[in-house]
Amino acid sequence: MRAAHLPTLGLLWPLVCLEAQADSVSLPPLPLGNTSFLDGITKPGMLFELPLQYNRSNQAVDAGGHSVPGRQRVRSATVLPHFAYISEQRIAGAYYGAEVLLPLVHLDLDIDGGPSGTRTRQGDLVVSPLLLQWDPVMLFGRPFWQRLNFVFTLPTGDYDKNAQINTGSNLWTFSPHYAFTWLASERLEFSGRLHYAWNSRNDSPAAHLQADDIQPGEAVHSNFAASYALNEQWRVGLAGYHLKQISADRVDGHRQQDSKEQVFGFGPGVRYSTGGHSVFVNYYSESGARNRAEGDQLTLRYLLAF
Repeated sequence: MRAAHLPTLGLLWPLVCLEAQADSVSLPPLPLGNTSFLDGITKPGMLFELPLQYNRSNQAVDAGGHSVPGRQRVRSATVLPHFAYISEQRIAGAYYGAEVLLPLVHLDLDIDGGPSGTRTRQGDLVVSPLLLQWDPVMLFGRPFWQRLNFVFTLPTGDYDKNAQINTGSNLWTFSPHYAFTWLASERLEFSGRLHYAWNSRNDSPAAHLQADDIQPGEAVHSNFAASYALNEQWRVGLAGYHLKQISADRVDGHRQQDSKEQVFGFGPGVRYSTGGHSVFVNYYSESGARNRAEGDQLTLRYLLAF
């Protein structure tokens, strides 16, 4: 079985799991900007993907959109081996499959009044026991691909409540998403991925919080992209992401005012493919952040579909 144009099926935002200076409870890592062109197109087969993501930020932003005073230097690099399989069997008319991702994270932090130093450790395991990929339907006379994926993040990453820097979140996340691609013409495509994220409680929060448990709020977020094929190998375009936290964080069961996070990222990208090999390069510049760091992101992805 061979998978054509098989995209990444689920990735992570950089695993900077620390209590942000603008917010006492941070959302866990989310897959912001890790997917872009032709995201919804998948066929039965196997996939191996090796993404490398680099993020840098020199400021944190509070609930009002103002920069937090002092040094807020954050650098992170994440390598995320990814394996996926889609069978030729069907459920509800869709091919079904599964995937697993295990991140390795390097953090370099220098934050006034907060954590400083470096750490390289394993992040939280990400698994999907069920993804559903439908054959394309016609939308305005052109193929429209779609997929539904049920993704769980497990608290397996490196975590210590007394550590200044952690690469694990010490909580469970359920994050289903819907992905699509519309081939608007022989060369032009539009893709997107719509996510919802629910987080469990962390019953061993950072010691400095002096709390029995914390729980990040629910969030919705999306990736979106448009690209144009220059020829059979090269495709160029624009991609972005958006995050909006929709419920407040909790500390010992109490909702925290002005704790909701948001951010928007946007930038150019390119894809080169030949045979079953593809390489994606995407750059994003962030704006509109609330209660989180704001910076830029470079994502490189190698993908082998077979």
